[in-house]
Amino acid sequence: MNRPLRNFLLIGAAVFIAAVGGAYFGRSYTPMAQPQTPGAADRRRPIIQIVRQQPGFPSLADTIASLCPSIAAIQPAGGTGTTAAGFAISPDGWVLTSTAALPTGDMEVHFGAGDALPVSDRRSDPVSGLSIVKTGVTGLTPVPLADQSFPRVGDFGFAIENPAGDGCSAEAAMIASDFLTDGGAPSAYIRLQPMGAALPAGAPFISGNGQAIGVVASTGPAYSSIPADVVADIADELLRGSLSPTTHFGFRAEDFDTSLSSRLSASRSSGTAVALVQPKTSAARAGLEAGDVVVAVNGSPVASASELGRALDGAGKSVSMDIARGDQRLTMTISRVAGS
Repeated sequence: MNRPLRNFLLIGAAVFIAAVGGAYFGRSYTPMAQPQTPGAADRRRPIIQIVRQQPGFPSLADTIASLCPSIAAIQPAGGTGTTAAGFAISPDGWVLTSTAALPTGDMEVHFGAGDALPVSDRRSDPVSGLSIVKTGVTGLTPVPLADQSFPRVGDFGFAIENPAGDGCSAEAAMIASDFLTDGGAPSAYIRLQPMGAALPAGAPFISGNGQAIGVVASTGPAYSSIPADVVADIADELLRGSLSPTTHFGFRAEDFDTSLSSRLSASRSSGTAVALVQPKTSAARAGLEAGDVVVAVNGSPVASASELGRALDGAGKSVSMDIARGDQRLTMTISRVAGS
């Protein structure tokens, strides 16, 4: 091999060995930590954390839009005067509302979809102060009534109305208490605390799932709502045109669920609870209260609202009722409402 070629090969081998060795030592070498000078941490680039934006309050726009075609404004014929809030309870045009809020004389109903129809019939329950009115519209979607007995204190909802007859508005409120919490109330209501504007009597009070958990029964300053299960029984009776016999004696009874029965210190098998008492009746003057449990009529035990109704249906002008009120046992004589 000639000398120039040998020198070239030796140089190439040296370069290759140097490259491999440098790569090896460079990969395994860790430099010693250098002491930081004062303020070095402040000069480091800050870590930026990307946080996904959290959603705010859930929108109820879709719920209100779906309910609005079934929300009614009940006005005097001609469209001028006091307007009552209401909502559809049957596909064939029956609307539930507050008796006290209804205008006098001929009426027409304006629905959220813009329809306006005359009222052809009207039926009322004197104990609850609720009425139904009939329109000629068909194919309505009734506002669903929740099957729970009593909503929980602290739950939020909203009252929905159709104030001008051509679109819906909503007012939020919180359930502040029920009649047992407040004590000695004449009716089985849930008390509402509005978040802002007034709540209209006759409007449905809607939970977040789109079901009515009550109907606004009285307006400020002490807003109250009749619970949905009581409303459902009243609406069913009004649609059938046959009120419970208890209404002829100025009150309504309800088979409350287990949780409410325990608060009344009564079991479902021991009687039936008073839900509403009509003011200025013999029942009210006798001292009957919401939450009282009727255990017997004229000495015969009753275990449910239906049994109580049958006992009163065959009664005369007055009855003797045995009442359980907490640990007390009372006897009351109650007369029929005039004209019943």
